[in-house]
Amino acid sequence: MAENTNGKTKKEQSASRKKYNQERRAKKADEIVLKKPYKTPTETWWGKILVWVIFFGMVGLVVLSFILALIEGSA
Repeated sequence: MAENTNGKTKKEQSASRKKYNQERRAKKADEIVLKKPYKTPTETWWGKILVWVIFFGMVGLVVLSFILALIEGSA
């Protein structure tokens, strides 16, 4: 087999690269910190409450402004 510039054959390079990748994966597995999965605001209680308050607030303002417009006579 032909040797490369660093003195290793392709087979030796492949073996050393494979060993390096295995060590690297093992090191990463040790460093992994468990994170809570991301939840959208609609999946939490506070998020649901906030969404409903905003929704009813918007609908309430539209209804209130329509009623006021009827009373004032501009509708």
